[in-house]
Amino acid sequence: MEEKDLLLGRMDDLAGRAIKNGCAASKFLTPAEAQSVTAHFKHRPDVALSFDGGFEGAERVRAVFQNPDWGECDRAGLFAALEIAYRPQDALGHRDILGALMALGAERDTFGDILADDQPAVLVCMPELGGYIIDNLTKAGRVGVSVSAISLDELPAKTEVFTIKTDTVASLRLDAVLSAAFGLSRTKAAELIAAGRVNLNYELCMQTSKELEEGALLSARGLGRAKLLEAGGMSRKGRIFVRIGCYGRF
Repeated sequence: MEEKDLLLGRMDDLAGRAIKNGCAASKFLTPAEAQSVTAHFKHRPDVALSFDGGFEGAERVRAVFQNPDWGECDRAGLFAALEIAYRPQDALGHRDILGALMALGAERDTFGDILADDQPAVLVCMPELGGYIIDNLTKAGRVGVSVSAISLDELPAKTEVFTIKTDTVASLRLDAVLSAAFGLSRTKAAELIAAGRVNLNYELCMQTSKELEEGALLSARGLGRAKLLEAGGMSRKGRIFVRIGCYGRF
């Protein structure tokens, strides 16, 4: 049985539980998994589906199933929010915290996004994992840390940080937009797509002629990520103006 089928089978079980008991929630899903779940339940009027990662803009989220005839789920009961403090002179990154959590034996689907750009870092996890992390996470990488619980209201909204690039493309095909985003030749972009190194909206896409819409998120293994922010207007040569948000260095 394929991994996607197993995932959707688990979601069907949760939906059935929600219909009987009012509410049920999955563990943390990747964006690609969340998209698959959305498509699977698109025509299910007997159960309401929403996604929540604990704060606005979260990438990893829990699928929350509700019986429409019941009340709202207790959102506060879905998450534990943790603050990870360390000395101002130390440097602590996302990878350090992720590695430390995995070393403690935490499964990746039991905790969500890690925000490590500012001090203190913050983390969202399953409620049953919160106390264990507080008691046992004392070091991340080479940095000593102390962990404490905070309320969901204290979590910051996640903001996208990217460099905006303006260009023109012959069309909104995947290979054309990928070429503009990463400064590649159209041929090289097509080779990356054919090699299975390009994701579109978190899912593998090997169709060079796939037409993109505004908001499409691209990722190319080894190069980074980019988002098609805006497309519209024609140049004198009949090319389409695009604005692309580029994450990291391109």
